[in-house]
Amino acid sequence: MSHLRATSDPQIYKKGPAFGMPGVHVDGMDVLKVREVAKEAIGRARRGEGPTLVECETYRFRGHSLADPDELRDPAEKAHYAARDPITALKKYLIENSLASEADLKAIDKKIDEVVEEAVEFADESPVPPRSQLLENVFADPKGFGIGPDGRYRCEDPKFTEGTAQV
Repeated sequence: MSHLRATSDPQIYKKGPAFGMPGVHVDGMDVLKVREVAKEAIGRARRGEGPTLVECETYRFRGHSLADPDELRDPAEKAHYAARDPITALKKYLIENSLASEADLKAIDKKIDEVVEEAVEFADESPVPPRSQLLENVFADPKGFGIGPDGRYRCEDPKFTEGTAQV
């Protein structure tokens, strides 16, 4: 669904004050601007001033899944954003400012590929987790929630389904 149709105000960062925090918008296609805004938000949090809602607007270059051929978006729109690819732009910045060489970046890409491949192999070779772990780390306080020994979902607080449980 289009972002414009999915929310009452498409500028998400404006919703921050309603939750008692500042909201900041940043061009998510600019890695260095995102870094700058993130550093400010992190500094604010570390000073004890609370969270910051940071909206980083980016562009999805592919369909939602392998089953989505992504035929509905205008090819001109896709080309416009492809020219602003944040990874390509950051690589160019790093090379132009002598922060990394082409060889350095290729070595980093190779290392990333190796790490991802190792992670995939580890996942493929790992046993399937038991059903009892299905809800592990889903709730802020998992006490009383989960899959019982009988294999059925359990919730020890009957008020949870009423939305009045003290979690």
